[in-house]
Amino acid sequence: MIHLLIWLLSQPLLWAVLGVTLGPYFFWRGFLLLQRKRLIMDTPRSTIRSAAMGRVEITGKAVGPYTLVAPMSHTDCLYYRLVIESNPQGDLSNSIHEMCTPMFLDDGTGTLMIFPHGSELLLPPSSERSEYGKLALSLTRYSEGNPEFAQEYSIKPGDTIFVLGTLRENPWAKKDSIAECNELSRIGPGFVGEGEADLLRREAYPYLNPKVPSGATVASPNQFDFHPPVILMQGEGPFVISTDSQRDLVAKLNVRSFLYIWGGPAAALWGLWEILSHAGLL
Repeated sequence: MIHLLIWLLSQPLLWAVLGVTLGPYFFWRGFLLLQRKRLIMDTPRSTIRSAAMGRVEITGKAVGPYTLVAPMSHTDCLYYRLVIESNPQGDLSNSIHEMCTPMFLDDGTGTLMIFPHGSELLLPPSSERSEYGKLALSLTRYSEGNPEFAQEYSIKPGDTIFVLGTLRENPWAKKDSIAECNELSRIGPGFVGEGEADLLRREAYPYLNPKVPSGATVASPNQFDFHPPVILMQGEGPFVISTDSQRDLVAKLNVRSFLYIWGGPAAALWGLWEILSHAGLL
């Protein structure tokens, strides 16, 4: 199989077919990236204090009253997303699991609650690896099949993040006394309560003394409003969270869009020329 794979990769005709097939896709993808770059540049950057309702760009530090333990890296975080690729029925499939404590942005002018579920995360993975043995067993609660590969992304207290999203009225501005009846209840749109965060931490670290606080609390809950009048979350437009600054993100999108827009047609034309030459039509 290895020799066959090496032989296939050495055939120009294979690369020609890939160029003709993928070239138009890269061209289309390049325009999408160019559109995203222009959207970021056209969206006004604002501070939390002066932010208006609608699409906004805000940069600040992630803060919150207590933390979770990320399932793979076992680090303290305010939010994590676990992407698991498993092969339960012979077809590779993805499974995404997210969990978040009440998370806020602090830019020095104020704090703003953010609900990151459904966002496009432009973050480096906090952990990624192939899962086998005991590590695979530790992820069975997140996957129906046998985990083949997993990536974890997390936002930790103090991380500086850039957010392009929609600032809107908070549908959960009033506390639901029935849904949030105790400390194990989810808060607002689905934030993990302090009691549940403590249980998850003790599950990750079973040697913790049950009579002593687990250490999940990093700030007084009284410093934060769990039911603010406005919230930053997914809306009709794009919802992007990145550890890059606005300038760095625009620069990366500019390079990628340029390569895709010009490289896609070039690859397609070269592939077409190679195929026609191989068929003796040129």
